[in-house]
Amino acid sequence: MKKLGLDLLEDILIRLPNPRSACRCKLVCKQWVSLISSPRFNRRFVSHHQSMNHHPPIPDDPSELQSIILSFLPPMPCTVRDDFRVLDCNKDLVLCGSWDADLSICDSESARSYLVCNPFTKEWIALPLAPRKDVYYYAPMPRLVCEPRMSTNLDLGDGETFVYSEYRFRVVCMYQVAEPNTATKLDVFCSESGQWTKEALVCDDQLRITSRSLVSCNGELFWQYIKGKNEFPMFVAVYNPFRPDIPPKPIDISAFLVKPRWYISGSQGALHIIAIENETVPVHLTIWRLEEDQKSWRKQCEGLVNKSSKCGNYEVLACLTPFLHPDQPEIVFFNRVFIGYNKAMLRCDLRSEELEFFAKLRGWYDICHFQVFQPRVPCWPTPIPRYEKLQGMHDGSYNFWVQSSSEAKLQSLPPSLNIW
Repeated sequence: MKKLGLDLLEDILIRLPNPRSACRCKLVCKQWVSLISSPRFNRRFVSHHQSMNHHPPIPDDPSELQSIILSFLPPMPCTVRDDFRVLDCNKDLVLCGSWDADLSICDSESARSYLVCNPFTKEWIALPLAPRKDVYYYAPMPRLVCEPRMSTNLDLGDGETFVYSEYRFRVVCMYQVAEPNTATKLDVFCSESGQWTKEALVCDDQLRITSRSLVSCNGELFWQYIKGKNEFPMFVAVYNPFRPDIPPKPIDISAFLVKPRWYISGSQGALHIIAIENETVPVHLTIWRLEEDQKSWRKQCEGLVNKSSKCGNYEVLACLTPFLHPDQPEIVFFNRVFIGYNKAMLRCDLRSEELEFFAKLRGWYDICHFQVFQPRVPCWPTPIPRYEKLQGMHDGSYNFWVQSSSEAKLQSLPPSLNIW
């Protein structure tokens, strides 16, 4: 190994499977410590692994992985000490909140407490308490929306480049309307000002938002609207929380209105529609991708899904909410399937056109309603914006930042968790 040049040694080490392995290699000698600690090595390491699957699937007990990833967070600021859970993930940052945040009857301090963190760096920040919800509205649907605040193209040499970004973010809590003729309410947290603001989306009094359709992609928020007493969504709306002066705009979905059921989901950083025909197996699925102009859709894939022997006795899929794999839109998951008395998740790969059992779910709140995958440990130490107004807003353990050395961050990852 002593005869290897630094360039060749670097080419070998960037192929280590994860940051834990790279951190352990620092114990070899001072030369390796210097090489692995250099910014150039970090950039090349991340660039090399960017093309790989970043999202670990749900294990048999989803709560275990979530508790490991978020173990560095403090307990909830309430009488009954509780743990945070993941509400949304975006651009390496994770939005965490209370387990009772989904309950429409709950307006406690814990239900209005949110954290934004990066599990890679173990850096987190507590947001000021969200405003109390109006009595006429159901529980909020919190989403984390990020957009680049600063991007830098880094030259890695040998024709390789890496785009390093710092983000600003919005935490958007959208409230479902509980009474007719009532505007949709938004509570929006701004990372620049460190404050919550109230906004109202005034639209047709017959329109209502479906609770499981809120998706954030590329700095914008998408959702489905249902009109009147219709069971199926009528159109998709897009809203930019960084431009509150611009009202939400509808996206044409006339091509999907003939489909019995369709849902929206995010994959590969773009909005997709999952159109479902038939209510029993075999089911015909078609995946459409929204183009960048937000005016047209492109068919991504389709297939006739048949049940495999691994699926069990489950037949009807119409009542389930489908989700796409974050990186592979050809893979669809159906969440909260009841097979007998057990809750489970089904997996469908449109390339093989087979529906099969994927994971057993233990407990009702083990996973987020809106996510198929557990939060991934980010591949880059994306910083969380720091502003003086955000500090000192909570008593006790909430008025400081959690920071660790880079080596400690990598060593603290659980051995069973493969980042890439």
